[in-house]
Amino acid sequence: MKKCELCGAEVQTDLKACSRCGFEFQRQIRADSRDRALLERHTGKEVEDVKRELRKSQSKLAAYLDNIKARELSIEELVPLVDESLKNLQIPLILGAEDELKFNREEVEFIGLISGCLVNADLKSGRPVGNEVTYIKLSNALMSLGKHGEALAMIEKALLINPRDRDALYCKAKLLFDMQRYGAAKKCLDKLTASGNDDNARYLSELIDQLDCQSE
Repeated sequence: MKKCELCGAEVQTDLKACSRCGFEFQRQIRADSRDRALLERHTGKEVEDVKRELRKSQSKLAAYLDNIKARELSIEELVPLVDESLKNLQIPLILGAEDELKFNREEVEFIGLISGCLVNADLKSGRPVGNEVTYIKLSNALMSLGKHGEALAMIEKALLINPRDRDALYCKAKLLFDMQRYGAAKKCLDKLTASGNDDNARYLSELIDQLDCQSE
């Protein structure tokens, strides 16, 4: 059994549309994008083996970050450290409409730690001190943890640096979609589809149209 995303009805897993409201289900992929990214960069290794190696390096970075929280950290020290942390987490830059990220407890704490350090640095500097990729990846991570407000603040910083960044625009659209702010999400997607071919943007836009039709 599975639950309809539109009306909440419990229906048979193999159905392509809800027997109650007629909603057409998304393609049943639900890939863990982070696992896929891990394997692509560690060919020949099992996911669990790679995760075990990354947990060791993450523990070292988390301990270092804990130690430096007690003192003033310069931007020159912070930004490369956060970027290195995100590489260890292997967070994809782009998440498809159906992709999801999964983090264990230690990784959740780790994400909170590095995002908190970056936010504090931004406040002290009065401007975003990271780059677009840093904010996009943190936004993806925070969105997956259900921290939509924090995720939106991160992606807005990426767009402040570069308002035309296509990855940032799509990330914002997906975030707004998850927040059920479909009209705002569609505006971001329209900018992407108007300026070039984008399969992810087109698919998400079609999904929003489908949801709008079902709600009428």
